[in-house]
Amino acid sequence: MPNILIVGGTGKIGTELLSLLAKHHASIRVLRRPNSKSQFSNPGDFEIVYGDLDDSESIRVALKGISQVFLLTRDQPQQGELESKLIDLAISAGVKKIVKSSAFAAGLNPPVGYGLTHTVSEQKLMTSGLNWVILRPYMFMQNFLELADLIKSRGIIPLPMGKTKIGLIDARDVALVAKTILVGEEHENRIYELTGPESLSLAEAAEILSNLLGRTIHYRSPPLWLAGLMMRMQDVSSWDVRMRKQLFRMIHEGGEDKVTGDVEKISGQKPRTLEMFFREYQNTFQ
Repeated sequence: MPNILIVGGTGKIGTELLSLLAKHHASIRVLRRPNSKSQFSNPGDFEIVYGDLDDSESIRVALKGISQVFLLTRDQPQQGELESKLIDLAISAGVKKIVKSSAFAAGLNPPVGYGLTHTVSEQKLMTSGLNWVILRPYMFMQNFLELADLIKSRGIIPLPMGKTKIGLIDARDVALVAKTILVGEEHENRIYELTGPESLSLAEAAEILSNLLGRTIHYRSPPLWLAGLMMRMQDVSSWDVRMRKQLFRMIHEGGEDKVTGDVEKISGQKPRTLEMFFREYQNTFQ
């Protein structure tokens, strides 16, 4: 019977985590929403159960026989309450440890943006009596992939972050840290801030990409009001726009400019550089 439950196995971190755990021959179960259209690349390597966090009975089934949970849910207003509900069910099911993927902004005082919802379940987890590990990654390098069309067609990276530097991290390195913790017996009751190996401004990121592509990519930092308007024109919800604007303001003020070294300390491997990331996805930006 599987002893590790993955909640959030289809996103940037979850897909890589599943692959790493399968290579380690871990016994895995994945929770999948009944209406999910996402496909797993290696479904034969783990058990799939269908359920939703607002359906307690389906979560009880998913938690049967489980000793560890990796918890990563999509950003939404009810995120903290839904994760807290799962934590209560995990306690009842005899789960020993939960590894939660959170956000850097949850550690601020006060928390901002999506950190507001993460803080609710972080506090629940830390007072649950379970063993726990909380991962707070900085901005993902994968966010550049969402801008690939603009980079290709107009040669610009438009994000309202000014000249600040950011400890950008590849989401796959977050997965590597999570895998190391899930298959080991250390790190309980710790919070880790996860960054890449360097702190770069987005102008420096544009320069790296320009050198790689052989054409000039410009960084543009629009005012927050204009960034919010552009997001609303793309049908981003008003709640998401508000959360993102808080994050942009925090990063603009230097909130994610550190480099922590926690990825290498936990996994034993150096995190990917932004140049390595761009080189790997070069065709996406051509």
